[in-house]
Amino acid sequence: MDFPQTFALEASMLTKRFRQLQSLVHPDKFTNKTSREQSNSADWSSLINKAYKTLLVPIERGQYLLKLNGREIPQDNSALNKEFLMEMMERNEEVDEATTKQELEAIHESLTQELDEKVKFLSKHFADNNLDEATGVMVEMKYLLSIQKTIKNKLQSLMGS
Repeated sequence: MDFPQTFALEASMLTKRFRQLQSLVHPDKFTNKTSREQSNSADWSSLINKAYKTLLVPIERGQYLLKLNGREIPQDNSALNKEFLMEMMERNEEVDEATTKQELEAIHESLTQELDEKVKFLSKHFADNNLDEATGVMVEMKYLLSIQKTIKNKLQSLMGS
């Protein structure tokens, strides 16, 4: 994608670059070419799609940057303090107890705002090359995203009934 290896990036520029690259290699442009060229086109197009999605989503971009630095997000709770874990348990209970679309949407909006703040912290930590702090923020983000997913699932089941 030819972007610097930094967390901060301009999403519109990323999208523009994605479209430029896809215009060169998209499989639709290779329908009258050899099967090898068609296969290569599909492979490149898939790779460009994956790169775009990785860089576009903050948590994915952060994980990629950590990986480039030989790090990963821990799979256990070792990077979290007990207060945060308790808060996440309370939030999960709040979602479980919510019975209306409005309640769930309010919780979702609150989580979205908190995630936006976490992205700002993450950007600062990566800019300062503070990978330990960045890792901690990303673990917290994963919890918040998980709760958001639970809310979306619950909203779908509410709307289906």
